[in-house]
Amino acid sequence: MLFGRKGWWFALWLAGLLLVSAAVHAASASQDVARQADDRKLQPDSLTVPRNVLSDMERPRKMSMSLYPVQLQVHGRLLRIQSDHNQILPIYTQSGAFYMAMRLSKGTNWLNGLPRGRYFINNRPVTIN
Repeated sequence: MLFGRKGWWFALWLAGLLLVSAAVHAASASQDVARQADDRKLQPDSLTVPRNVLSDMERPRKMSMSLYPVQLQVHGRLLRIQSDHNQILPIYTQSGAFYMAMRLSKGTNWLNGLPRGRYFINNRPVTIN
């Protein structure tokens, strides 16, 4: 016997230690491979734009639209909205800032009380006089 009659505990402990060290080594090797792949992605080339230039540019805003088409008609300060479905209609100001969301019922809906100005409803400009 290699470790004697009472040395089997030591052999078991040694085998566990080797197993743990092999697992740690494999994990660190996979991290090194991932880090090398990330470094390859970050290497500059002629098409890369410096980060400070990207942060200074304004990101385009995406306005939400209603799920179903609506018909809009302006009658003075009133807005008539015809919808074939129950839905939520987002309304944006001229600058693209979210103003309000209107719950539409199926059929004709009237909206009054909007301040004078220009709005975007379903990505269409609407002017309230």
